[in-house]
Order: sequence, then structure tokens, then C-alpha cells
Amino acid sequence: MLLCSLLTVLLLAGCTNVSQMQQKYVAGDLGQLDNLIEIVARHDYPYATRRSAARALGQLGNPKAVPALIGVLGEYDQRTTLKEESLRALGALGDPAAVEPIGRLLDRSLDQAGAELRLAALPVLGQLGGTPAAAILLRALRYYDLLMLRAEYAQRRGVFSGEEQRLFFAADSLAAGRRGAPMLGVFGEEQMPATSMFGTDMNMGMMELPDPTPEERTQARAALLRVGPAAVPAIVECLATQDLSPGLRQELQELLAQLQPAAPDPAQTEAPPPPSE
Repeated sequence: MLLCSLLTVLLLAGCTNVSQMQQKYVAGDLGQLDNLIEIVARHDYPYATRRSAARALGQLGNPKAVPALIGVLGEYDQRTTLKEESLRALGALGDPAAVEPIGRLLDRSLDQAGAELRLAALPVLGQLGGTPAAAILLRALRYYDLLMLRAEYAQRRGVFSGEEQRLFFAADSLAAGRRGAPMLGVFGEEQMPATSMFGTDMNMGMMELPDPTPEERTQARAALLRVGPAAVPAIVECLATQDLSPGLRQELQELLAQLQPAAPDPAQTEAPPPPSE
């Protein structure tokens, strides 16, 4: 059984040259589009081949590929590069049907390992545009604002001692993961060995992982700006109905000023010429 599966994989890898399929499609062999879509959709093709096919579909620009690319976003796989290529392809194709699946993908990617995936998804929402994309980007900005405020609060200095205070939010698993919290067993003991078999320090609890939050917030802001005037109703509603930090409220007001066209100044408007007799 194992030998049969291995032979199948080798056969599929040997008979699929994505670059050649793409060239044939451009030359007029339209049936190659279905072959590329099939490669993206089938799990028994090699991962790298599926990734190349997703990239090719984005370059070819045929909207028929959208359902297969959206399907990739729903796959449960720790690897992210295929999803990233599918996101970029969906952005190039420009079908707003991808907006909601991208929002669900972001919901499933709220961990340290999902940072690259989130950074790939945010600009695509800006490309796709529309009020639904703007609403997701506004939720992202509120989320990143909360994380940054918590991080700032966790490193504040004592009122009386002036010393740095580190407060941990046990319920905030994402923030804990980004701080490099130690791995604990069932009874609270650390499971990570102190040293590796080569004698190097394995104390992961002391390792500080880079925090992608500021970069992601910048990307979300840029994407919201890219949505353009279609984002204005979502921003207005957010300002009117949501409890926002002063910093985020000011940021959204500045975005709103950039997105709304300035009304003409009546004083600078030239008076129409008098009617000729």
C-alpha cells in the first residue's frame, strides 16, 4: 500500500510541469486551466506543485479559479506557503467572494506561527475592497490596538518604586505565546529540558519572540486606506458605535479625512459670468 502511494506521488510529480501548462494556456490551450485548478484542489499532488499552480492561476487571471483558491484557505495544514500563494492569487483575481473566507482564515491564524499568513492576507483585503473588507480591517485594527495597549501596560513602571512591572494576562494565550511563555505539564512543571543533547540552552521560557503586532497594524491601516471611499461608511459606523482607545479613534479620524474628498471652498469658487445680453 505504501509503495503504491509513493508511486502515485512520483507519477503525479513527473507528469505535472506547471510552467509548461501555463505557457500552453497562454498559447491557446484553454484546457490547461482546468488542469491547474485540479492541481490546486487535490491534496495528493505534491505541496510545492500545488503552490506553483496557485501562483500560475493568479497570473493567468481567469475567475474560474476562484473557488479552488478559496478552498485552499479552509485546509487544515500547519504549512502556510500554499495559502499565501492562494491569497495573492485571489487578490490578483479581484473577486469579492474571497473576503469572508479570508476573514475566517484570519480567525484561525491567531498564533505566532500565523504571522506570515496574516501579513499576506491583510493587503489582499485592501485589494479586494468593498465595505465587508473594510469591516474586517477595522476589526483587525481594534484587535491590534488592544494587543499593543496590553503589551504597554504589561511593561509599565511601578508608581512608587519606578521599577519595570511585568503583569501577565493568563487568559490571553496569544500574548502569552508571543512573550515566550514556558511549556508546562499537567501538574505545572516545565516540560522543556534545560539543555539539549549538544549542551545548548533550551530554556524557551527565557526566549523573547519578535512581536509582529506593530507591522500587522501598519499593514491593516494601509489596506484600509487602499479600500478607498468604500471604507468610509464602515469607519463612520465604527467611530459612532464602538468603544475605542483615544489613539485608535484619532487614527480612524485621520483615515476618514484622507478618504473623504474635501468639499470645495465657496469663497474660492469662481462666480459664473453674467449672462450676455
